[in-house]
Amino acid sequence: MSSGGGTNPFARGTVLLMVAIGFAAFLALLYAIGAGGALRSGNNGAAHGASVSSIGYSALGRLLEQTGTKVSYGRGPNALQQQDMLIVTPEISADPEELAALVNQRAFTGPTIIILPKWQVTPEQGLKSGWVRLDSPMLAMQAPQLLSQLAPARTKLEGMDEAPIPVPFIQPEKPEDRGVMIRQALTSRVTISGDRLKTVLADTATGRARVVVIDDGGWYPALDRTAPDNPAAAPGIQQGRYPVVIVADADLMNNMGLANRETARQALQIIDSAWSGGGEGVVFDLTQNGLGASENLLSVAFRPPFVGAVVCLVLAAIAFGWMAFCRFGPALAETRPFGFGKTALVKGSAGLIRRLGRDHLIADAYADLVRDRAARSLGLPPGLPRDQVDARLAMVAPDVEGHSYETLSDNMRAARDRPAILAAARALNAWKKEQLG
Repeated sequence: MSSGGGTNPFARGTVLLMVAIGFAAFLALLYAIGAGGALRSGNNGAAHGASVSSIGYSALGRLLEQTGTKVSYGRGPNALQQQDMLIVTPEISADPEELAALVNQRAFTGPTIIILPKWQVTPEQGLKSGWVRLDSPMLAMQAPQLLSQLAPARTKLEGMDEAPIPVPFIQPEKPEDRGVMIRQALTSRVTISGDRLKTVLADTATGRARVVVIDDGGWYPALDRTAPDNPAAAPGIQQGRYPVVIVADADLMNNMGLANRETARQALQIIDSAWSGGGEGVVFDLTQNGLGASENLLSVAFRPPFVGAVVCLVLAAIAFGWMAFCRFGPALAETRPFGFGKTALVKGSAGLIRRLGRDHLIADAYADLVRDRAARSLGLPPGLPRDQVDARLAMVAPDVEGHSYETLSDNMRAARDRPAILAAARALNAWKKEQLG
């Protein structure tokens, strides 16, 4: 039966829009939970590949993309284990052992470039997001501690020896000295030296190295001028090993430095030399800058190969929802399992008897019921024995063509299947109505 005949109070389009918005919001929530730290903005003014500040390296990423290089940003361990070149920009507070473990596990996976920190900055309040103020290049003097587990080194600030360096650097004793120190800081150059370091790019003024490669037994002819022409003939050469290049002066590759065309060309040359047969892309590591994201089941579900199963489930859900909105006819109200009144009680009892297969048990009970009602109609004493009641009922009407009470009662008690029980019950009930009312 119909649910009530009235019109639907909710328009189909409205309900469909509500369901679609809720479903999309639920998927977005699952993705946000799975992505975790991957959704955090990297534009925090720090020195890493996603930062647009003067000390960041987003310009290097855009420059590589314009040259046809695929650029990505690694926030988890899977991204750092690819054959692509990895550019690591550790902060001064990074763990040297963790950095060494990251570099060593990539020894036979792909080339690695480490850009050491140089600038100490202060975020600019009230300006655009990610803007910073340069305070001091003195972080370059502390940067060698990051290499303590890889290759012990020493750094030096070139061009800063002309005047004493006050502490703090950005607040000189005389205000007029501030401009001089800022100019010296902007033109300062960082050089690096160490027993296991070989020069890749030297400072033109002093001849000291600004970019080096670690001498780890690999064969890097594009980076090391002293590398043998035939690696097979040189003892101790490990072919298949990828280089670890250290950029001591961050201004060679950060956004501030790449504003100079010559510096940008030089940065591309360093990257090309360090490629050494690696992958086709460049990955900027963000884990050393506090922007990593941990793996979980939800994040895996949104990446190949499991994303295909997720898409199939979403399409199946959309199909089921569409079928629910486009079904034929109005919704039918569910019928009551039990009705009201004596009729419903009798129907329910009859249905239970039929389901149990006990139809034959009601034949004797119905014959006794008719006998008792007939006895009350004749006014017979309640305690009268059954055989005497049957004898007196038999005298009510003569036996006409087998329709006497005795014959009809015997037929009722002898019936066993449903059709026979129904026919005998109708005959016995008709006799009672005809003779006794």
